[in-house]
Amino acid sequence: MAIVEPETIAEEPTAAPFASRLVGLGIGLLATAVLVMLPFLVVIAFYVVANVYAATKGTTFSSQSTNEGVLLALLVLSVVVFPVVLSVLVGLLGRALSPKRRR
Repeated sequence: MAIVEPETIAEEPTAAPFASRLVGLGIGLLATAVLVMLPFLVVIAFYVVANVYAATKGTTFSSQSTNEGVLLALLVLSVVVFPVVLSVLVGLLGRALSPKRRR
């Protein structure tokens, strides 16, 4: 007679009791750090974008050859990009961390 071993039920590994709290705290601290750095990042980004624009156009900011509309559009774009990227990253991270439905 063959010895038949009973089926073992695969149990999901249990996490440490504070693991989800630590992950949440880490995400919160990271989001807070990004939000605190956001004003500095916007200024640095606009400075880089404006210098690239000046270098490609061959203009200086003291001359009258700078197009004010383009410069204003670059300012608006550099201010809007960071919150949009941050919200997309939070949405993707939240979707990845949300618990899966069980059947």
